[in-house]
Amino acid sequence: MTKYIITWFKPSRISVGIKSKLTQNVQAVNFPDYNDDDILCHCMMIKRGEITPLLKISHKNMSMDDLIGCSGAGSVCTGCHPLLLEMLGHEIWTPVKIISIEKASEYAKTFRFESKGEAFHPAKAGQHIIVQAYIHGIWELRRYTLTTAAEETLYREITVQREAAGKFSDWLHKISETESFIKISQPVGEVTPELVSLKPLICLVGGIGITPVISFLRTIQDSRQLIIDYSASNDDKLVYKDELQELAKPNINFRLTKQDGHLNQDDIDKLVKQYPDSEFYVCGSSAYSDAILNYLSVAKIDNSLIHIEIFSVPEPNKVNQSKSYLYLGITLFVAFLAQDLFAWKMPWLENLQTQEPYKIYSGLLLAFYILTQFIMSYNNYCEKPHVSASKYQQHKFRGAFAPLIFFIHSTQFGVAYQLMLSMVYFSNLLLGLFNHEIIKTPIIRIGYFKLWLPLHIVLSLLLVSLVGFHIYVVASY
Repeated sequence: MTKYIITWFKPSRISVGIKSKLTQNVQAVNFPDYNDDDILCHCMMIKRGEITPLLKISHKNMSMDDLIGCSGAGSVCTGCHPLLLEMLGHEIWTPVKIISIEKASEYAKTFRFESKGEAFHPAKAGQHIIVQAYIHGIWELRRYTLTTAAEETLYREITVQREAAGKFSDWLHKISETESFIKISQPVGEVTPELVSLKPLICLVGGIGITPVISFLRTIQDSRQLIIDYSASNDDKLVYKDELQELAKPNINFRLTKQDGHLNQDDIDKLVKQYPDSEFYVCGSSAYSDAILNYLSVAKIDNSLIHIEIFSVPEPNKVNQSKSYLYLGITLFVAFLAQDLFAWKMPWLENLQTQEPYKIYSGLLLAFYILTQFIMSYNNYCEKPHVSASKYQQHKFRGAFAPLIFFIHSTQFGVAYQLMLSMVYFSNLLLGLFNHEIIKTPIIRIGYFKLWLPLHIVLSLLLVSLVGFHIYVVASY
């Protein structure tokens, strides 16, 4: 399983009859109830009990976007989306029993689950499931890639590597087949390369990131050539080594990094030269994936040819879809720019802006407006991140009014340090408008966000400093 996945959790397509039977099975198992003090959204640290009142006071059926918008839960990653959907009344979980536990390596085990209700829905190779289990009095959930062949409906299989500080993986490695308080979701995930193609698929995987490739190999019947470069620190960390040698030989390279070194640019260049018309599948740790993406970029591989699993990033085309703030902000900015360039002035406003009282009060309005945009940072400092998340849309929409607020105080950019203040102010506006949400390609979006956020913060802090200096100068003279 890779470190992050981009996905929007959708309700399973279960008929009313099947829903009814699954519900009866859940009741028969007599699962423990959720607790109001359980952390539902770990990103925002929001408890289940904080969400329940919102559902009770709603006078209409809430949508997923409504619940995310008014609570803040699920606005950072998609990890809690199945729990939110469950609270909205969707049938999410299938109760399961463990039918086998096998050793896959010195540090990994394979678990097979059988449904206690109806048969599973078919999955695509590369998809994952969400496993929920009752651990030490709390319901916990994690995502795991399926290693079963596509279209398998009799059982689900996952392979879990034991992590030193992994609460869930440690619990799984200690349980037996008799464990009964386990539920799983239907298959989700959109990173599913075509397994019937004339183009070779080069799989660059590290550690437990081999699991989706196992599903690929078990699914294809010579329908596509797979070339696999599998990195692990040593031989004990290799998962499914014997099966991989049988299914993928001679197109697999086991790279033991402690003795062979890490995959590098030369290795990528050789693969690109040997298989010039190929697609790439990347799965591994964050550091591994970032390095591979950089190598592929240097090798001039088009992003459309790269498949990568990425966890814990919200999908902007599914959550908070409205781009009204973008259009509003651009319109107001262009209008401000035009009136200054072409001297389309309002005499009464120009006259008003020369009067000392008006300059003071409109300046204070501008300063207050800038400071209100720091409310998200303030809420995080006060350990109220859920307030920040629920106000995120308001933050973007308020930001779009920046040209209008500036126009009220001044209709021109100014000179000297005032010009610098104006440039920082409007640069930050444009940066906020053209944020990572406008980019659809996951790889580009994540790389852009890593640059966008620090720059947005730096410009915001610089703007506050310049405003403070401006107020000091005005007050002094």
